[in-house]
Order: sequence, then C-alpha cells, then structure tokens
Amino acid sequence: MSATNDRELLDLIRRDGPLTVAEMATRLGVTATAVRNRLVRLSAAGMVERHAEPTGRGRPRHAYQVSVLARKRLGQTYTELAVALWGEMMVAVEDKKLRRLLFARIVDRLADQFRAQVKGNQWQGRMVELGSILHDRGVETEVTASENGSDPILKQHSCPYYELAEVDRAVCALERKMFEKVVGQGLRLSQCRLDGHRSCDFEAKPVVTIGPLPREAI
Repeated sequence: MSATNDRELLDLIRRDGPLTVAEMATRLGVTATAVRNRLVRLSAAGMVERHAEPTGRGRPRHAYQVSVLARKRLGQTYTELAVALWGEMMVAVEDKKLRRLLFARIVDRLADQFRAQVKGNQWQGRMVELGSILHDRGVETEVTASENGSDPILKQHSCPYYELAEVDRAVCALERKMFEKVVGQGLRLSQCRLDGHRSCDFEAKPVVTIGPLPREAI
C-alpha cells in the first residue's frame, strides 16, 4: 500500500464497509475501474477481503471489508509508549546488573519472534531469510553481497526504532544482538542512518587472525 489514494479507499472501507465497488466509486467520486485497481493492490497486500452476499435471485452482491491484518496495523503507534518504557527500564533503573538483565531479556524476546521463521542451516542463508521477513513486516530491507562476494550485508533503509534510537543509541546495539541470535553469527553495524548514511548496514564481524609469535616471545 504505497499510494495516498489507496489509503483513502482503505479508510473508507474500514469506516463504512462492507462496501461494493459501485458504492465506493460514488463516495470517492472516481470511476469503478479506479476503485478496482486500488482494490487489487490492497488485496495483494492482505489489507482487504471480498465477500459474496446473497441477494435472493441472480448473482450475489460482492462487498469488500478490511482484513484482520489491516485492523491490527491501521492507527497503531507505539512510539511514545516505547520511549517511555525504555527510559524507565534503561535509564531510571540504577542497578547496572538489573539493566543488563533486562537488556538481555528484551533481546531474547525479540529474537524469538524470528527464530521459528528462519530455517537455513548456514548463517548467510539465515541472513537472507531475516531480510525478507523484515521487509514483509514493513521495514524497507534488502540483502546485498559484501565486497568478497560471499557474505551478505543486511541493509535497512527504514528503521523500526528510529525515534527510540534518537533518544538512546543503545537500541542499535539491541537490534544488532537480536540479529546475531537469529542468524547465529557475530555482526557489526558498519554504518547507521543516525550518522547520515542511507541505510543501517549489518555485516559479519571481520575475522581477527593472529600471526606467529616473535621468536623472543616463545
């Protein structure tokens, strides 16, 4: 759902539905073809459902209503609540040990939401799967190849915690650690949108190789 007109139609269906194509066209002052084109996009996104309503004789009346998914997504904003809760848990709590415990519990809780959906055996494949899941959840995400061509880089072009991260950048570390638990690989945040970059990039931590010890150290 990318167009403003799609949202206008969706709001109408949510408010007054179920509605037929003709009813929507009349209320919005557009053609039935324009309504059908919008409904195709909204149906593909899982935001509206079509139902056949018997009318007695003849063909049934087809009407559209918003889906359960749409009712969950529309009108929801948790930013203020998240900022307040984060402040109480990670700033107001003076006990550092307790703060670390809370941080770890939040990481595990978030990771659990993705673990069951990520099936790959190798961490590279799991990273690709994670990127797809995030994108399906509305976080603009892509996975590209690194310079060596073998390891993936997960690029987030939108941040699900942007306003919270502006308050406390520890949120970036929380997300990174959650990704590590999901893919089973140490990661680093190589660039961040908060620093003016176009995306937040998560990639494998470089392997540190230790050369042979000097002869005098042996």
